[in-house]
Amino acid sequence: IDSYIPPNPRNENRYIPSKKLIEEYGEEYSIMGVIVCTIFETAWALRGMDKLMMDFVLNEDVANRILDIPFNYHLYAGKRLVKFGVDIIWTGDDMGQQNTMIISPALWRKYFKPRMEKLISELKNINPDLKIAYHSDGNIYPIIDDLVEIGLDILNPIQPKCMDPYFLKKRYGKNLSFWGTIDIQYTLPFGTVEEVVEEVKNRIKYIAPGGGFIISPAHHIQIDTPLENFFAFLFLIFKYGTYPLKI
Repeated sequence: IDSYIPPNPRNENRYIPSKKLIEEYGEEYSIMGVIVCTIFETAWALRGMDKLMMDFVLNEDVANRILDIPFNYHLYAGKRLVKFGVDIIWTGDDMGQQNTMIISPALWRKYFKPRMEKLISELKNINPDLKIAYHSDGNIYPIIDDLVEIGLDILNPIQPKCMDPYFLKKRYGKNLSFWGTIDIQYTLPFGTVEEVVEEVKNRIKYIAPGGGFIISPAHHIQIDTPLENFFAFLFLIFKYGTYPLKI
């Protein structure tokens, strides 16, 4: 660990594309600064997932030192992006599997919650109007209350085969915006056009009211998605997917 030299977040060339986006489109659009793979995913890429998972239990000092490498990098990068003028910072790590979390909620609260709380706090200290988005695939029901507690604004991607978007809207709609919800495990790649239409319309009808809904697929649309399903989705977004609601 002592000999590892991480990439330098102070290299201003890294921020040139963001500066250009802000200069060209910042008056008309919300500009998002991206620091995803914020802690966990970068850490296990450095250490190896199996080793890092064992470190959480058997070698806390090593775990913390490795987690701090991506955390400190992304904290600095996030601050620079906020100072440049982005409106949203997109953070996150995949903490969920299909039916449960990858690690226990207790371990998440031990290793990740304090770091995410510090990151959100320091970024919002620079710009109190900043919005923070957090990405995690899979089922992360056990930590959503914690994310709300530490100041999260937007939850992504709401993978609907893992978490019920209508339940989340009902429980957290006053606290969170939801970004995603359109199923890429079945509906888009394997469903009929009619099923795509029904899902998109229902998401808009039941999740969009009151604001706080950014409709999108729950991840990148894959190449096994029929074009007719993709264009059905796209057409409905252009027709119904903006406020004020038309559905």
